[in-house]
Parts: sequence; structure tokens; C-alpha cells
Amino acid sequence: MPACETSLKNTSKKNNRRFVKFAPRIACSIFLLLLVLHFMGPVVISTEAFEFETCLRLFGDGSTIIHLPPLGKLTTQTHLPPFDLHFTLKYINLREFSNLLGNSYAQKDWFTPFLMQVKGSLIRYLVFFLVLAFFLGVGFSLLSSRQGINKKEMGLLGLVNVLFLVLIMLFMAGSYNLGAFAHVEYQGIIEAAPLVLNALEKGIDVVDNFGAQAAGVVENISILHDEIGISTIEEGDPLKVLHVSDIHNNPAALDFIRSIIETFEVDLIIDTGDLVDYGTIFEAERFATFFAQLNIPYLFIPGNHESPQVVAYLEGLDGVTVLDEGIIEVAGLKIAAMADPSSSFQGASVADEWTMGRAAQKFAALVKDGEPVDIIAAHNSSLFRYLRENGRLFLCGHLHRAAIEQKGQYVEVNAGSTGASGIRGLRDLDLTFSLVLLTFQHVQESSALSLYSADMIKIEHAPLHYSLERILFNNPPSRQETVS
Repeated sequence: MPACETSLKNTSKKNNRRFVKFAPRIACSIFLLLLVLHFMGPVVISTEAFEFETCLRLFGDGSTIIHLPPLGKLTTQTHLPPFDLHFTLKYINLREFSNLLGNSYAQKDWFTPFLMQVKGSLIRYLVFFLVLAFFLGVGFSLLSSRQGINKKEMGLLGLVNVLFLVLIMLFMAGSYNLGAFAHVEYQGIIEAAPLVLNALEKGIDVVDNFGAQAAGVVENISILHDEIGISTIEEGDPLKVLHVSDIHNNPAALDFIRSIIETFEVDLIIDTGDLVDYGTIFEAERFATFFAQLNIPYLFIPGNHESPQVVAYLEGLDGVTVLDEGIIEVAGLKIAAMADPSSSFQGASVADEWTMGRAAQKFAALVKDGEPVDIIAAHNSSLFRYLRENGRLFLCGHLHRAAIEQKGQYVEVNAGSTGASGIRGLRDLDLTFSLVLLTFQHVQESSALSLYSADMIKIEHAPLHYSLERILFNNPPSRQETVS
């Protein structure tokens, strides 16, 4: 056998032995890289409008998971396994986001400028991982070598890690399907997102049209109000209290309320809860300007769609007084109120019977141990179960069914939904906006106030129909007048 051929065979065997000896170290280095990628904390990516954290997780099915605390998360399978991509939204700059959208609901191509903004952060993110992969290989070589420092081996392990990571990135990018976001799985409160988007698509024009028509409709209702022809209050100026409830983040309700305030010269507004729909500050923020522009007191009792975050935010606003629990005097009326028990928790839920019963007992003790009150208010009428006695006036909402009931000598008023059930109403285009205007008169030879009349005002959409139902309380309970 020629000497050169023998030499080549020996070299080949030597290289094979080196590879067999080196291969486990390559595998261990890659495994270490995978573990670091899996357990490493999230990396922050920022744009002008958003700040979010992102991380990779092993042993997934190739999903992209977008976490939107406290609303929940969106999940869709976008690429081939075994990695999952996690994004957690940390901050939204609403002004910049509005600019990104072009201040228009009709703006379709907002995602392109968003990708341009995030491109720089993503490049830095990928470079960081490539550098990390290289130094993990170098570090593993130093820790595992028994023959001192071998620069060639260190560099080789580092490059193998980098090459492996590049292959993973190319594999994920090549299989990534943006179209998968058309079939997203929603979890948490955000499960209502498809409903919201569908409702907005169907109902946004309806809301805009109603807002434009509200002033004219209320003016016509005012004419009906005057035509009913009741006797004039004799002692002093009447006190007018507007009872609203269950606005559910519907902007058209604000136009409705403004028109009623201006037309009927309202002195006080009592809102028995569910100002928002999903218990988020994003919803509550839209009411800040509305409250700031009011020049009359606005008393708010939290409902089951509120959350601790929303209640705290509203408490910090000018123009609105939040009454969680207690007795307050406003505009000469003493009002006892208690928030819905579910407003102490995140998410829109209805308290169970035991929790509601305990709250009702607590409310009854609050009222009975305190001084006499003119109005008892709560979101859910279940809180009145131990308080329904003669001579009392109760205000509530929750059921989305407007009603004025006289049972014995007490009166229970449900304002229905001033926001026409919010998104749910828009979804079905079953829009009925309702509220109740209460008129109090001064009792002769006393500074006390007594309920004189209650006007239930409803506006229905498609077709447009409005009604005014009045009950006089200086007449027999059976007397009731309705004009449509």
C-alpha cells in the first residue's frame, strides 16, 4: 500500500476520532443555548406608540402569544414548532397610537408604519441573541476543556452556536404565517374582542347618528313634558335629579345626558354603575373630559363591570364623586349607597348569592344605624332586600330594563341602560337609551324634600321612537301617564 494512501487513511481516522470526541460537546453547547433561550427573562422592545416585552419558549407548538394584561391574551399558531413567541404589552402611548392610526377608524395600513418603528428594536434584539450564542459557546468550551485554553475550539463552538441560532431564525421566519392572525384564540376578558369589533363595524354609524339627533329628540321630549299638564309645584324651586345607569362605554349616552341636563336644568346626576364594559382604565379615560365639563354634581356608585383600577381612576377625576359605601349629602339630599361587590375584583362578573346576601346585610346596617336618608342607591337591586320599607326611594340599574315601581309606600326606580347596553346593543342594533328624571319639592313648613314626580325617558333606534312616562307621587299610586 503506498505511503501517501496510508497517510490519508490515518488522517481521516484521526479526524473522525476528533469529530466523535467533539460532537457531544457541540450537542451540549447547543443544548445550553436552548436552555438559556428558554429561561432567559424577556427583552424590552419599544416604539413610539408601544412598549412590550418579548421572549422565546421551548417545547411549544409554534404559536405566537400576545399578552394584554389585564384583558387576557391572544394565541394563534403562526409557525412550525418547537418554539413559541411571547409578547407582553407593557405600555401604550395613546397620543402616538392615535397618530399611528392616522386619527381615523378607516385607516387600514397602520401595521406597516408600526413594523418600520419596531424594525430597529428587532434588529438589536436579534444581534443581541447572536452575540449571546457565540459567547455561550466560548464559555462552554472554557468550562468543559481539560487541556487548557484552546482558542480554535472556543471559536468553533461559538460559531456553531451562532449558525444553529441563525438556522432557527430562518426556520421560524420561513414558516411564519401572518395570515394566522385571522383565526385568533382569545382568552380572558378579551374573549369579547370579536364581538366588539363586529359591533363597532355594524354600529359606529348608528352611534354617530344618534349623537347628532339627541338634541332634537330631547327638545321634542321637552315639549311632551310640558304638554302633560300637571299642577305646578307651589313651595320653592323644584330640585331635579337625573338618574342614569349602565352607560357601558357608549359615547352616544354622553350626548343624551348633556341634552337632558341643558333642556331640563338638572341639579344633580346619580349614576348607579357600569360606566365601563370591561373594567379597564382605557375605557374610563374617555369620560375624563365629560366629567370636567359638568357644572353640576355627578355621584357615581360602582357596578359589577367596574374594577378596582377603574374606581381608583374615577376617584382621582374632577367633576365626579365616587361613593363605594356610605351616606353623603348632595344638593340638599341625603343619599346612602353601596358599590356592587364585584367591583372589588377584576373582570365583569356577578357576585354569587352568598356574597350578595352579606353585602345586603351590611348595607341594611349602614342605613338603619345612620340618620334618615332621602335616596338609597345601588347598582343591583338585590342589595335592597333588607331595606324595602315604607317611605323609601331606591335607585338601581343592572337589568337594562327601565322601570318605576310602587310597592306599598316605597318606590323603586331602575334607569335601564342609558348607554343602550353598550357593545351588546350595537351588536344586535337593539338600541334603547333610557334614564329617569326625578323632581323633588320642598315640604311645606319644612326644609325637607319629597319626591314629586318621576319621568322615564326612552329613545329607541330603528325606527326612531321616543317616549316619556310620568308618575306623580302626590296622586294615588295607580295614576300613571304615558306620552309617546
